[in-house]
Amino acid sequence: MQPSATTVRSAAEAVTVFVATSVAVLVIMLPISFAALAQARHVDLLVFNVPRAMTGGAFAAVITAAVTVAVGSRRTARWTALLALAGIVLSHLLLVPHSDNENFTGLSLATLNFIDALLAGVALGAMAVAVWPEPLLRTVYLFAVPAAAVLGDLTETPTDEGSAGFDGVLAGSLPLWFIAAAVLALAYFAITTVTPPRNGVDTAIPLAPVFAGVVAFSAILVTSLAVASRETSIPSVIVGSIVVVAAATVAALILPDRDGVLVLLMTGFAVAGSLVITLPRSGLVDVGTVIALGAGLLAGLRRPHAVTAAVGVAGLAVFVLATDILDPPATLNAAVGCVALGAICGYCVGSAVPLSPTSATVGLSILCVPSIGVALSDTEFGHLAYSSSWYRTADVNRGPLPAAIAIGIAVGCTVAIALLIRHRPATDRSGVLPPEFGERPPAQD
Repeated sequence: MQPSATTVRSAAEAVTVFVATSVAVLVIMLPISFAALAQARHVDLLVFNVPRAMTGGAFAAVITAAVTVAVGSRRTARWTALLALAGIVLSHLLLVPHSDNENFTGLSLATLNFIDALLAGVALGAMAVAVWPEPLLRTVYLFAVPAAAVLGDLTETPTDEGSAGFDGVLAGSLPLWFIAAAVLALAYFAITTVTPPRNGVDTAIPLAPVFAGVVAFSAILVTSLAVASRETSIPSVIVGSIVVVAAATVAALILPDRDGVLVLLMTGFAVAGSLVITLPRSGLVDVGTVIALGAGLLAGLRRPHAVTAAVGVAGLAVFVLATDILDPPATLNAAVGCVALGAICGYCVGSAVPLSPTSATVGLSILCVPSIGVALSDTEFGHLAYSSSWYRTADVNRGPLPAAIAIGIAVGCTVAIALLIRHRPATDRSGVLPPEFGERPPAQD
């Protein structure tokens, strides 16, 4: 029996959402051009800019989601995402080839990288609003964002001899053909999809998610930059970790109902995940990480339990501490760490899906903001990066302090989640489950 035209279209649209969302996240996570970066004289300037560009992309995602919700049109959301991704393609075709990689007297790569990240953030926020009322597309979005964020974060320096798997495909930056394919597919569905008229008009912009994003993103970035820019001392790192947990808690309280649980989970996970040893590894480990993330997501959607997810994040931090102390075989350590990282990330997302796309954008965008874990990965470089070339490296030489800080942040976030769940009533989550689990359409923003 051949599938119906509706089934084929739904499958094609799901693939399009996955590709477009992955493109947006990877553009935020990866520098604009590794080839140009390797040839540039002032490498530090681009590396210096990357964390700020990533945070700018996170801000752009939240603001776009809030504004698009106020507009109240899914068609507008689709076209916004399409135009943002098309802008990235035009930037790579028209501006990057003529950028000044030597002296930075003209349009520099650092500037273009920031523009790319902002456009990608716009696409990420608009996609959330466009897909949220559709259970299948929403689930695909919830898978694509953390999967792309994890793969982008795991990328090692492309010139490393051991570079394999997705690292070899990405070559340190996102291929232009991949972005262009997402634009073409998204254009087709933006043109051919019929959107029902909206019932009622409410043009008020939901400001709570914007404020929550400002509090969480700013605190994480400022703290990470402060830790990375000076010699690490135990008191300063402890103060920084307290600031991060406090800011995440405030952001969670700003969001309605229990939507802030995802913010707390992603805050703890980002720190622990950044400290997992991921090298050396084969391409099969990358595939296993993505599969584990998908399995964790489905498990979270079927049996959500936020406190269990938070305990899992703490367990990941304990795993990091154990591997730092015991120093197991590098290949085994990387394989187990990557798969565990994927599974825990997926379960965290599935266990705490907000009812609002704007709140979801805040929580998921935290994965795009370099955490204090990145700052503690290389305390000798002096910039917020995994290494002097930004990417992860197999040359990791650190004591138990980073992992201990990750455990402390995870425990703090777990306590905050327990208190939030205790003092805020549960809401009906059936609207955020995939269709095979039995859902009702979620309330519109």
